[in-house]
Amino acid sequence: MFNKILIHRLNIINNLKHERLENPDQLICAMVKANAYGVGLDEVVQILDGKVDFFGVSCFFEAKRVREISDAKILIVGPLEYGLIDESFSYTCNSLSDIETLIATSRPINIHIKVNTGMNRYGFSSLKELKRALNLIKCSNLHLEGVFTHFATADEHVDLQMKKFYKYLRLLKDYNFSPIIHADNSFVSETKNHHLDMVRIGFNLYNRESHWYVPAVEIRSTIVDVKTVKKGDLVGYDYRFVAHGSMRVAILPIGYADGFDIRYIGADIIVGDTKCRVLNICMDCFMLDISNTDLKKGDEISIIDKSNSLKYFANYSRTSEYEVMTKFSHMRAVRIVV
Repeated sequence: MFNKILIHRLNIINNLKHERLENPDQLICAMVKANAYGVGLDEVVQILDGKVDFFGVSCFFEAKRVREISDAKILIVGPLEYGLIDESFSYTCNSLSDIETLIATSRPINIHIKVNTGMNRYGFSSLKELKRALNLIKCSNLHLEGVFTHFATADEHVDLQMKKFYKYLRLLKDYNFSPIIHADNSFVSETKNHHLDMVRIGFNLYNRESHWYVPAVEIRSTIVDVKTVKKGDLVGYDYRFVAHGSMRVAILPIGYADGFDIRYIGADIIVGDTKCRVLNICMDCFMLDISNTDLKKGDEISIIDKSNSLKYFANYSRTSEYEVMTKFSHMRAVRIVV
């Protein structure tokens, strides 16, 4: 295989250990949705199996895939998919109708109520509606396993959202529920740790680069051809690049179908100590200026690593590191745990 995604097992374990040190009395929910943020769901679940308290996924399809690998608790944080119910999963309820639908199954189901405190995406948005839901749950087959919210930012807006969240939590005191309370994600747990019952960690497990966290993913590709072009020659489609002079151009089999976004045209990939410019990007490959190197056909280079970080590509394309990595989710590559 020309393309490889290397998953550094010990780096993921290191990142989890640090999260445990920061949250010694909290449960850990490892978010593995979206193919573990593009890293590789199967590989990450195998690495973390037995080391975390929950795996967090977005939908029933992802939950089933995790269950094939692990017997751990699985929380589906996405919207309820009516008709797709498995009692071994925990389901998020975003509204009164979700509660009523699950009660109608007459099955013992673990649920987590989501509260909308300012993200304005999913969740209960009124105390009155939540009170009605709690009254229904009290006399039903459902088990209120958790209550949570989701932050829109990691700055002062978090304080506003937590203030709202506490209002909803106070309502629980009128009932005999003892749910797992969770809100903090990777970034908020670092900056404004609220020391609730559980923390949901995603990006920090995989590709956060800081004093404590280390990137756990490297993407490599192999040069499949080298072309010598002269001044005036086109490289790739649509006049996106016209050679200014004689150049050596490497062809690498990663294209925008693999997640190498067309917005990366003009970005630099550092090979050794040399910056090599991305000249053009096609569906199945991209072209790299290797004029100032001795690279040749068959040589392997890193596309994402310490020198070519997700943050660099995110800043270059004016997006987030999350988007950069998840685009590689279905990359035509072999994933290797090292």
